[in-house]
Amino acid sequence: MKHIDLIKLVYENKELIDRAYRENSVENVAEELIDTALFVKINERYKLNKNYLNFADSVLQRIDYSIIFGDYENEYKELIKAKKRYLEGFNEFHKKTIITLVENLYFKFYNRDREIQILLLRLENDISLDIDILIENASDILEKVDELIGANERIGAFFRQDLRGVDESIDTLLQSISVDILKYIENIDRYIKQINQFIIQTSKRRLQNKSIIQLSNMILDEDVKSLDEYLLLHYKKHYYTVAVSQKNRIITLADDKDTAKIAKELKNILSDIKVIKPVKNAAIKIQAKEKLEIVDMEKILQDLQRNGCEDLFIFIRSHAQLQKYKEKELIEESFKLYLQITTNSQALFAKEFNQYGIKVTKWV
Repeated sequence: MKHIDLIKLVYENKELIDRAYRENSVENVAEELIDTALFVKINERYKLNKNYLNFADSVLQRIDYSIIFGDYENEYKELIKAKKRYLEGFNEFHKKTIITLVENLYFKFYNRDREIQILLLRLENDISLDIDILIENASDILEKVDELIGANERIGAFFRQDLRGVDESIDTLLQSISVDILKYIENIDRYIKQINQFIIQTSKRRLQNKSIIQLSNMILDEDVKSLDEYLLLHYKKHYYTVAVSQKNRIITLADDKDTAKIAKELKNILSDIKVIKPVKNAAIKIQAKEKLEIVDMEKILQDLQRNGCEDLFIFIRSHAQLQKYKEKELIEESFKLYLQITTNSQALFAKEFNQYGIKVTKWV
């Protein structure tokens, strides 16, 4: 069967496939749909193949809470093996294998970032689940996201250092995806903060709901004694609740008439009193002007056009525009600019690496 025939088969059976997707299973399915593995028979019912469901859910942004973000270990091991074999004989087959594996890993980065965004959006807007289950789901997602950090660092380092210089076409591929890969890796920290914030806020809401339920049950049961004790014990948290007076004073809440009467009396008393406001001779402080530190990449490009360079990363790192950064930040910011500038056709990759493990790039 050709791909165009598969598309035609799906179209001709679109109503049955849609019903199986919405209702989870159907009873009668044509034999050709089973032969193509689009449907699988389970317990006398026919269900859509999980591979198709994953594709449909991803396109329709209907990600399930139980989703696993993907294991990179198999592709990573195969990539190391393919690189070793290619360097032994420079066989074209092994080079294509490396390119395919790199593209597969990129797809995983791309899909994973999209799936996490959808999951977080669903968490924040889900009203179908109770709070305890929402917290459990958020904790599970947080655990899975934490596991990605190690894989990100290992694969990112392999792309930047171990795979550079193997072949020009591989370098071109890595260069084209490097900015996106860096963005997906940086997003992980933001997602972790967002999930943690959601868990904290939802936990507070759960405690608040328990307090409201406890209070409402006492009111419905007309348990006056328990209600009095509860309100007196938690008077700081509830409106119109006052603490027990140690001097046997009775506290009442003034109504609107009392408040208006008091305000009228105070206005009459205070109208005859003249209050002279003291003149303050405070020294006027000149407001300090904060300088917004922004790296001017156009200035760096102008200097490159004027002078050229033998090592682009070293040139960026030593440029005056980045001298305000400390060493750790300096390396990170320099690398980000390096990734952006190397997309220019004037940036030519050499075979060697500099002392920072970054591909030497000349500007001509």
